[in-house]
Amino acid sequence: MRPRGKFWLESEDGRYLMGPRTLRLLRAIEETGSLKAAARAAGFSYRAAWARLREVESALGFPLAVSQSGGEGGGGTRLTERGRDFLARYQRFLEAAEAGVKRAFEEAFGDNGRHG
Repeated sequence: MRPRGKFWLESEDGRYLMGPRTLRLLRAIEETGSLKAAARAAGFSYRAAWARLREVESALGFPLAVSQSGGEGGGGTRLTERGRDFLARYQRFLEAAEAGVKRAFEEAFGDNGRHG
């Protein structure tokens, strides 16, 4: 037996900001340099990924990603410096939250929950 949970962020007024899928989208943007490829990897349509990104940016008050069209070097989408920082902070939060849940589970159930 093991604990499982999902963590997400909400705005002060309770609106959903981001969770596991949006995290996958941001990671994929960072890895692929393409919103289209990132959307596919995270299970979004391109349009839904674009809307999700803009919704989170609007709530946060700063851009997470910037897009560049065509040209000599080709187009693409990349995370902004603040976007990379936000992604890193969110990932650290998730790691700490998951470690806290594991600790609480071990304190409550010990021995990996094998008490019966």
